[in-house]
Amino acid sequence: MWSVVRSISLASLVASTVTAQLSFVASVKQDGKDVDASSLNFVPIPPLGHRRHWTRPRRGEHRATERDVVSYSSNWCGASQHTAESDGFSNVLGYFTAPDLTLRPGTPAPQFAAAWVGIDGAECNTTLLQAGVTTIVNSNGGQSASAWWEWYPEASFTIDGLKVKAGDWISVNITAKSESSAVLIIENKQSGTSVTMEVNNGPKLCRRDAEWILEDFYESGQQVALANFADLWFVDSGATTVGGKKVGFDGAAMVHMQNEDGKVLCSPEPYDNSNFVIVSQP
Repeated sequence: MWSVVRSISLASLVASTVTAQLSFVASVKQDGKDVDASSLNFVPIPPLGHRRHWTRPRRGEHRATERDVVSYSSNWCGASQHTAESDGFSNVLGYFTAPDLTLRPGTPAPQFAAAWVGIDGAECNTTLLQAGVTTIVNSNGGQSASAWWEWYPEASFTIDGLKVKAGDWISVNITAKSESSAVLIIENKQSGTSVTMEVNNGPKLCRRDAEWILEDFYESGQQVALANFADLWFVDSGATTVGGKKVGFDGAAMVHMQNEDGKVLCSPEPYDNSNFVIVSQP
């Protein structure tokens, strides 16, 4: 996620850019008011490698109730919800903290963690529309964070100019207007700055999945080193279907990240239908 290909400047309040197929228009608000976007850049980055999310559903494992499905992944940790093909997701919303990292002992630096909200990518694994924040911690413990959005497998951008620090509260709101058009809003609640992207001609969504995830992502075909992180909450979060049904975390697959040796690296713990926490396992 950190290789810079080129930078596209937005020189006006509302600006647009085009890739080979996908196009988007972006605008910026500060404390709810439109502001000039001349300092905002979208930096194209290579899309993350194909998601290697896999599940072993088991009801009730490590749970006090039977409401949640436990599953495992090599690179995802969080909640994955699913809906019927006849009533796909139209919106997903999440409030979460930008990952606040410490070095995982015995693992070379730099180390990473990405937190995001998205539509598709699980049962529908051909595409994924997502936005979030990646934090990196270097060998001396210093951290840097950046906001980004991606419509996998076509385009991925760091939002240079939307400043983010580890621990900041972030809001991501994604509305799928159709299978190939969407509106994404990502806001740093600490600074009051939000960026809205109106995207068209994206890869066709299934709109079957909604996710709230911490990811140990892939870069140049290799999985990056996962850092330890402070408890990461998703709060006041949920999804809405085209038919208007409100969906929370009840009945979602609670995805635990597990390495090749079977060690669990992080675990989601449900709180209620709109809140859960992801806990790092040393």
